Amino acid sequence: MNRCGKLVIASVLAAALSAAALLWISVQGRGQKARLSPYPDGRDFAFSITDDPDHHKLAKIRLVYDLLVELGMRTTVAVWVKEAERSNGVPDVAGDFDYGATLQDADYRDYILRLHDLGFEIAVHTITGGNDLRDTTVSGYEEFRELFGYYPRINIMHSKNLEDIYWGSKVFSNAVLRWFIHDVVGSVFAKAAFPFSGEVEDSPFFWGDIAREKTKYVRLWGTSDINTLAFNPTMPYHDPRKPYVNYWFSFSDGYNSYFFKKLLTDENMERLVRERGTSIVYTHFAAGFAKRDGKGDYYLDPDFVRQMRKLASYEQGWFVPVSVILDRLLAMKNVNIFEVGDALVVNNSNTFAVDGVTLLVEPGALYYDMRGRPYRADGDGEIVVGDLGPGRSVTLRRDERPDFLVRREPGWFERLNMVVQRSLIWIFSHNK
Repeated sequence: MNRCGKLVIASVLAAALSAAALLWISVQGRGQKARLSPYPDGRDFAFSITDDPDHHKLAKIRLVYDLLVELGMRTTVAVWVKEAERSNGVPDVAGDFDYGATLQDADYRDYILRLHDLGFEIAVHTITGGNDLRDTTVSGYEEFRELFGYYPRINIMHSKNLEDIYWGSKVFSNAVLRWFIHDVVGSVFAKAAFPFSGEVEDSPFFWGDIAREKTKYVRLWGTSDINTLAFNPTMPYHDPRKPYVNYWFSFSDGYNSYFFKKLLTDENMERLVRERGTSIVYTHFAAGFAKRDGKGDYYLDPDFVRQMRKLASYEQGWFVPVSVILDRLLAMKNVNIFEVGDALVVNNSNTFAVDGVTLLVEPGALYYDMRGRPYRADGDGEIVVGDLGPGRSVTLRRDERPDFLVRREPGWFERLNMVVQRSLIWIFSHNK
């Protein structure tokens, strides 16, 4: 066979193999149904709340948290550790300012400690409601640790505080966007041009090193969609251009009672469950959730109560504090699933165990582990594999017999590849 003929045949074979490879990839993509749930033990969705302390008064918020306790929900309460000694934003002036209750109020502090004992997460909304100099932030973090036994895992920036980190125009890394936000938007909305400097080392408001060493998560972007995870599927994430923040996360907007109820409509809740989503709602429980009757006594907004009861009625919801959800989402980034023929291999590459690992497959699908123990998916297609140790894997297969990998025959693509490769050897090496 001459050289030209060999090249023609080789080209045809290579083209056939390439086309087959594309077809195989397409078929594999369509047929791949197995995936991992981000939630443990067959939970269908996750829901939590960050309650900012603006205008917190014990009488306003107590009824809300009593309801959450009754419903079995545990959320995240942001607090101010100290009374503000400076204004909020620009101009920056010293003085006594009241933005809401702080941990220096004994009754309020005792109630927050009670919530902590009940399983609520306590975060900070910066240390005070006003601009915090470095010494205030340092001492506030230590006072928080002495009170709760740990540093705040979440720090939620108070929107105008000058120590806010990577804030204002600096939430963007692009220089053009920064200029537009600072100079153009800032000419209309003054806050966009405020000199936020929590990450600037020579600023009196610098605390970036504290954020990096002692706080894991900072809240940033928001959406009106109830499914926060659909809006920001990579959260929590680290931005290397903002090294002082370990991880950023996003929120769904429930700013006050009006926006909260607008977010938690029946339709939105049903969609959250259907999408297996995560909702981290930002709100202020002091803003309209508790109302006053003619005698001046507080009562809860009945529409809010009704919607929260309906949400809690979804038995497979995961109602835990925000950092618990974020820790889980972060851990699941290092839990991977691989398909090997009819087998599924789930691997935990974390340095710690991940509990309640759950597979999502076709409803009713039957798998076996390597010891022959059966795992049948429920009506929602869930298989709870269970706890997976650090660096450990589990294999589930459709065939009950333990030697299925040994007996497995080549598929059509593998056979075609073997034929093509053998033909190329024959054409170019043996047929001379």
